[in-house]
Amino acid sequence: MFHTMQSWCLFCWRLSRSPHGRWIWYIMAAGTYFMILAMPLPDLSTQGKGALAVAGVAAFLWVTNATQPAVTGIVVLFLLPFTGVLSNENTYAYFGNHAVFLVLGAFILASPVMRSGLSARIALWAVSYFGRSTGTLITSILWIGALLSFVISEHAVAAMLFPIVLEIVQAVKIKPGSKFGVAAFLALVWGVVIGGTATVLGGARAPLAMGILESTTGEKIGFLEWTLWALPVALIMLTIAHLMLLYISRDAAVSLPEARQFLETRTQALGPVSQREKTTAGVMVVTIGLWIVMGDAWGLDTVALLGVLMVFALRVADWHEVEEDVNWGVFVMYGSAIALSAALRDTGAAEALAQRLLDANIESSALVLGIVVVLAMGVTEIMSNAASVAVLMPIALVIAESYGIGSTAMTLSVAVPAGLAFMIPVSTPAIAIVISVPYISTLDVLVRGVWLKALGLLVFLLIAFVYWPLFGLT
Repeated sequence: MFHTMQSWCLFCWRLSRSPHGRWIWYIMAAGTYFMILAMPLPDLSTQGKGALAVAGVAAFLWVTNATQPAVTGIVVLFLLPFTGVLSNENTYAYFGNHAVFLVLGAFILASPVMRSGLSARIALWAVSYFGRSTGTLITSILWIGALLSFVISEHAVAAMLFPIVLEIVQAVKIKPGSKFGVAAFLALVWGVVIGGTATVLGGARAPLAMGILESTTGEKIGFLEWTLWALPVALIMLTIAHLMLLYISRDAAVSLPEARQFLETRTQALGPVSQREKTTAGVMVVTIGLWIVMGDAWGLDTVALLGVLMVFALRVADWHEVEEDVNWGVFVMYGSAIALSAALRDTGAAEALAQRLLDANIESSALVLGIVVVLAMGVTEIMSNAASVAVLMPIALVIAESYGIGSTAMTLSVAVPAGLAFMIPVSTPAIAIVISVPYISTLDVLVRGVWLKALGLLVFLLIAFVYWPLFGLT
């Protein structure tokens, strides 16, 4: 069964990269649009049907990876006004959402952190310090990735740590498919993915969900509040991942002296701590402190932009480097996702979809919340994390209102599980990065990810039903 799933995933992945395969996807996307328009949905207006059809096209393109997320965003931005779902002004106005500028600020701040060598120095020092045995070396990769993902986008951390982990694996001279290689790269993926859910800085899911929450209900979630409610999930998941990795890497025969020699050489090549590293570290400490203390009063986006101004004023960031480091297309995707969510909400499409669930006569609000969590964890494996949030948030907020579930709790129940993607390359760039080497296969990621996914569901539900009520979150 697993071999069949692996073959199917690889087939879809290769087909989406083929020029002929992409045209097939485009034709199917158009078919999805017209099929939804032709469906008998009497409880939806013409605009509601149009919004649902555009969402279907976007979801199809995100799932199949037929084109880049930014291009899919442009498709959405074209279709919404062209089909009359939203006006041109309303469609493009959503690029002014504060979530877009929070992501922009976080991505720009990550540039000097990486360019100065600060993040690499921290990673190399920690791995060198903890790499005294196979278990501690694997553990250090897991926790370094997680801790860095607390304050930097998990995608950036994965890209930054990947060459380091690859060189470590090569330094110990193991064969492809060995236990140590599989465990090392799984540690990288699991560390950054889990760590990215702990704060609003680890990925765009949280800012996007917060933006949709605010535009829909007017409610806000502070930096410290998000961390208070999401961090326990991350810490428990990291502990479980740690134990699983120790089991996977058991009896792995590697040459640790050679690995330590490699790390020492890399650390020496960095030289003494530079003034740029010291200044960058200082700016990050100040920015994180302001996020915690003044995030509610000033806004997380305003604090992020203040941090950006500081790194440029202190000349630790260079605009040419920022242009190379920041994936600018991601903002097209986020702006379009927020506009699509607004269209689903304003046209009544989200409410109509939610009503289908309400018609199932489920009386338990706890069961409804559990269903939303399961949906979020499932959908995020077949499309990007942010896309999952964009698709589910409008529907989830309507369900929350109908069942008397707090909007904040529902937002967290979508955004945090949507970050727990462990199985398929399309779900997160971190998996796509690591399966590019022969030391770990798609099947390795899928099989181990299934178990971690199942445990993650139990952990999240435990935190949601036991821990959150202690702080008045229901």
